Amino acid sequence: MEPIEVFQILGIEQTKDERALKNAYRDKLTVTNPEDDPEGFKRLRMAYEEACRYAGTPDAEENEEAEPTLEDDTPAGQWVRGVRKVYENITDRCDVEKWKALFEADDFLSLEEEENCTTYLLRFLMEHYKLPTAIWKLLDEKIHIVQNAGAFRERFPAQFVIYMVHKCESGEEVDFSEFRGAEDADYDQFLQYYDRAYQALQERKLQEAEQMIGCGDALGITHPVMEICRASLYEEKGQTAEAITLLKKLSARYPEDDLIAYNTAEILWRNEGRVEASAIYESLREKLPKHYMANLRLTDWYYEQGNYKEAKKCAEEILSVGGDNTFLETLQKINTELEREMKREYAQNHDPGLGLDLGWCYLQDGRTDLGIRTVRELEAKVPADRREEYLGLMTKLLAEAAEYEKAISTAAQWEESLEKKILRDTDAEEEEKDRDRIRQSHMIRMQCYRAYGYVQPEKFAEAIAEAEKAETGTPKDIGMLIEKAQIYVEMEEYERCAEISQILIGDYQVYTAYANELEAAKRQWNAAGVIQNGRACLNYFPTYVKAYEMMAKVYMDLTHPEELKELLQQAKDNNVKSVILDAYEWQLTNTGLPQEQMNDAIDKFRKKYLSKLEAGKTIFYRRGLPIITEYLYAYPCEFLLVERGDFHNAAGCLEAAKADYEKALSTNPANPFAWKGLARIHRCRGKYDEAMICLRKCVFFYEKSGTQNHAWPELIAEQAEIYFLLGNTEMAEQFYRRYREMTGSAGDRDRNRMRDFARCLACNDKTTEGLKVLEKAFVNVLDAAGEKLDLCVWCGEKTIAGNILTSWPEKIELLGKNTGNTQEYFEDYFFHLGWYGLICGSGKVAIENMDKALIFHKEDLSKKDDIADLILACILYGDKKKGADYAQALKACMEREDKSGKDVYLKYPKLRIVHEYLAGYYTATDEEQDTLLQLDKDCSFCHGCVHPVCEELEMVRILQMLKKGREKEALERLKEQMQEHPGMGLQAIWHRYHSEQVTKDTDPAVAAFHKEKPQPEKRGFWQRLFGKK
Repeated sequence: MEPIEVFQILGIEQTKDERALKNAYRDKLTVTNPEDDPEGFKRLRMAYEEACRYAGTPDAEENEEAEPTLEDDTPAGQWVRGVRKVYENITDRCDVEKWKALFEADDFLSLEEEENCTTYLLRFLMEHYKLPTAIWKLLDEKIHIVQNAGAFRERFPAQFVIYMVHKCESGEEVDFSEFRGAEDADYDQFLQYYDRAYQALQERKLQEAEQMIGCGDALGITHPVMEICRASLYEEKGQTAEAITLLKKLSARYPEDDLIAYNTAEILWRNEGRVEASAIYESLREKLPKHYMANLRLTDWYYEQGNYKEAKKCAEEILSVGGDNTFLETLQKINTELEREMKREYAQNHDPGLGLDLGWCYLQDGRTDLGIRTVRELEAKVPADRREEYLGLMTKLLAEAAEYEKAISTAAQWEESLEKKILRDTDAEEEEKDRDRIRQSHMIRMQCYRAYGYVQPEKFAEAIAEAEKAETGTPKDIGMLIEKAQIYVEMEEYERCAEISQILIGDYQVYTAYANELEAAKRQWNAAGVIQNGRACLNYFPTYVKAYEMMAKVYMDLTHPEELKELLQQAKDNNVKSVILDAYEWQLTNTGLPQEQMNDAIDKFRKKYLSKLEAGKTIFYRRGLPIITEYLYAYPCEFLLVERGDFHNAAGCLEAAKADYEKALSTNPANPFAWKGLARIHRCRGKYDEAMICLRKCVFFYEKSGTQNHAWPELIAEQAEIYFLLGNTEMAEQFYRRYREMTGSAGDRDRNRMRDFARCLACNDKTTEGLKVLEKAFVNVLDAAGEKLDLCVWCGEKTIAGNILTSWPEKIELLGKNTGNTQEYFEDYFFHLGWYGLICGSGKVAIENMDKALIFHKEDLSKKDDIADLILACILYGDKKKGADYAQALKACMEREDKSGKDVYLKYPKLRIVHEYLAGYYTATDEEQDTLLQLDKDCSFCHGCVHPVCEELEMVRILQMLKKGREKEALERLKEQMQEHPGMGLQAIWHRYHSEQVTKDTDPAVAAFHKEKPQPEKRGFWQRLFGKK
């Protein structure tokens, strides 16, 4: 390592001043944790040693006390010379008996000298710390390194103690028995060269890596770890074949070496040798069931091979320690496949054990509502030996779903059941697991009570009580202690927060505790404390946003512009982005409206910009955004963050809206308006469980704070809609009824919601009541007739639908006698008659009647949806001429709308894709249509839609498959969608392929499709829909 690099690492100018070197090393030790960053720690240590050699003081010491030398003739000094002698010979260093002999020596066993010997030993180890695992274990046994870590930290650098504890608990990764070389060779130097070669390879500094490998060779020492570095160097230089050959030779020479096996598998995996690599990973997993990378690779491998059960087993090992987004996406795909298989099997035999397994899948996928419904059905059926598992799963599902009261009571039942199980069982290993589960039950209750505490502060004390029941006095407590300190901040018990922070920092080196101290200082208006703890946070976590924000506020409030500018520049240098920091930077040179004028300004902004944006005039987003942003910069607070989030949301800028809502919640986790905004974002993205959780938190914080107002019925209705989207029609029905009770006649006349309520009732086999709901909502008898017919057609009540159609003309004639105008009503009748024809499989009836309804309205923008339906009928029944004519009309309508400056599809982006597809069906190429359908991936769901999957997009995807001749694939997809989401467009395709016109198919699978019908999941609704009696 060159001197210039040495002093760059130490962060000082080049010097031979021992004290300067020592101080720089100490400063760097405070931010370099060997457990979190072992390579960084190694490089720091090497840089310090190089600097000491440069200064002519090779034995310079970090501690104030000098390391004992060979001239030290005290008993402890003589004893430690024996330690040095053993250490310097690699054979003796690895010999446990040699070390035992040292600890059995009289000097060490002497009551007067044992402590001195331990001190001298630790001083020696600060410079000579390369030991095999067995020796670290022996050292821990003799001087109790792990147990005495707290006491040792008072006398030795904390990072050194952490390093020793880590080695005692986890061992040394280098197998010392595999060293080859002279007994007195410089093995420590070799290991330093290895560390530097490894780090250089990580940083892709190939020249330095090659140099370090060469230096190791020059020492006459060999070890597989250096050969692995050599193989990595070969691969980086494009010599992949040489790298694989070298690693395979190493594997043959050291067949039991797991590190060699892993590296061999990795290079094969990266270079089209997955079959061979997977076999090695399987061997590793057999020996080491929790091997992270083996399980990670095998998760992918088994998924690719279609072995989803094995893939899930491997994935669960990864999940226990955490995986990245790519892994979580793979896990979701695995669960989707398993769920499909398990649902089918569970539907047949209702095995409770299988139901529990399905529930775990739903929990991992975040499908909490379906998980709760599935697991709740098992309460009376679950076998006795899985009772605790059932309660644990239900507790976790309820807590995840923000059902706090139910989670607390279920967690108590789980704990009670586990306590009884422990009394029954004698297996020590199982008891340890059960104790940990009891701890989990307390942790969950702590989190639930904490949520209550934001609106009922007395609940914080109950959260603390649960935390104390979960404490173990071990590193397992770290997460709980962090949360406990945060709760004490909310309780304004800042001294207790400080006590916990000191434990976290002192005993466990968890420097995130400074964030709790920072928050406590802010709450106490302690400016010095904010700056001190903010600096400590940034010392360890240079991108921690809140530290910058709180410090910036102190500098702004106390008028320290230069310090503020310096801090803001530091944030930019670390690529930290924050609207709050942007606000403080703006305030350096600008002033906003007086605070007393802000309420009026916001009201005017809503009328002038937000209302027009909501009406589809997107130009007002570009005009209004700088204005609302300036208001936010002038007064950076949660209220204006939510206000700007709502503005982003109205424009469909969901990521920007999400960022503002989340920033508001970071200030106040109990802000119901921010939770409501997040719920709408998740709903637009089709993440309905997440939407329900956010909405439930919104309602929870509204309800518990006693601030129910005019928005309350709206929240109830939104919950009903999301339950409907989740397929939970029973709960949706309950909430729709609550909405009607709260709103009275106004709710009964809420046409959109009552239309959805009627469909919900039809799903629950209450079609007659649904028809009555529609009659109340649509006072005009002909409007009601159209809505009732739609409901009957949708849910398969063809007899009732036929009766409505039969009586409809008579009602029109009767109305005509009074008004003299029946054309509009007859057009509506003809259009509905056309849809009835589609559902009955009669293309002629469908096309003729829809054409009658639309013949004079091809240029009517309000009829776009109806025109699209007629194009569908023409596509299905082969009327190309009429279909192309109406497709051109639809295209013309869309072009006119685009020129108007009003985005009518702003809240309905998926509908635009459907309309564009149908408008281009006869003229666009397959490639153009495929590209169009790909836009759906980045497209939000339409406003107010209560279909969990866009049924119309599924419809046009199936049409595209049919158009391209992929009939078998199209019909398989149709069958799958019909079982889950039987929209009217999908029903039209279904009945087209089941109508009497279908007489022959060349593909046997397609022919079989025409004879099949999906297995109904609900008796009444599904039997009507598919014609079963």
